[in-house]
Amino acid sequence: MRKILYALLLLGACNLAWADVQITFKNIDGATSTMQSNGRKVRINGGRLPGYLLYDSGSGEFFMVDPMSREVVRIAPGELAVTVDVGSLNVGLKPRGGGEKILGYSTGRFDLLADGLFCGTVYGSSELIAQHEIQRIFRAMQGMHKLSRMMVAGLSPMLSDCQRATARLSDLADSSGFVMRVIDDQGRKVFEVLSLELVAAIDPAEYELPADMRVIDMNEKMMAISKQGQKMLQQMPEMQQMMQQMQQNGGQMTPEMQRQMQQMMEQMQQMQQTQ
Repeated sequence: MRKILYALLLLGACNLAWADVQITFKNIDGATSTMQSNGRKVRINGGRLPGYLLYDSGSGEFFMVDPMSREVVRIAPGELAVTVDVGSLNVGLKPRGGGEKILGYSTGRFDLLADGLFCGTVYGSSELIAQHEIQRIFRAMQGMHKLSRMMVAGLSPMLSDCQRATARLSDLADSSGFVMRVIDDQGRKVFEVLSLELVAAIDPAEYELPADMRVIDMNEKMMAISKQGQKMLQQMPEMQQMMQQMQQNGGQMTPEMQRQMQQMMEQMQQMQQTQ
C-alpha cells in the first residue's frame, strides 16, 4: 500500500510539473496575445510581435525570435535592468476598494495616477499573482514591457503622461497584483485578460530556439536599428518635420498627422525590406 501511495504522489507531482498554463489577453487595438508556460520557459505569441518571445526562467534571458529576418535577438537580464524614460514622472496607484471578480479571481480596484493626474482604473488580483506558475508568466510580461519601453525610449517626449504611466503598470505589481483589466481616463478598455487555463501539455519544441536562425545580442541589434533609423530619417525629412509639429502640439497627433504617420511607416517598412 505504501508503494502505491508513493507512486500516486509521484504521478501527481509529475502532472503538476508538466501542466502548461496559458493566458490570453487583448489590447486596445483588439490585438490578442497569448502567454504559455511549461514551468521552465514562457512563450509570448501575437500582438505586435513580428514573431514570438521566449523567456527562460532559469537564466532570466529573453529571446526575440523573428522568422522573417531569420534572427534571434538574445537579451541578457542586465540589459533590461534600466529603462530610459525621458523626464521624471511620479506614477502610482490609489486603492479604491474591492473590484469585481474576473475569471473567478477576486480583484482590487485602483486609480492610476501620473503626477497626481487621473489616468484610468486598474483591476489587479493579489490572489492570482501569489501562484508560483503565474509569477513566471508575470516576470516574462514585465520583461516584455521593459523591452517595449526601451525600444521606443526616443519617442518618450511625444507620449502623454498617461500613456507613459500605463506602460509602467507592470512595475506596480506589489500594489496592484496581477493586472486583469485596465480602463483609461476616457472609459476605454485598453487591456483585459480574456482567459486563464491549464491546457494539455504543449509540444516542447514550442519552447525551444530554432536551430537554423542567427543569434545576435541586443546591443548589436539596437546599434543596427539606430543606424537604420537615422538613415531613414535622412531620406524622409517629413518625419522630422512631423516630430517637431507633435512637440509643439503637446505630443498630440491630429487625424491628418496620424494618416501621414501611417503612410510613412508603410514606406519605412518597404525601405527596410529592400535593404
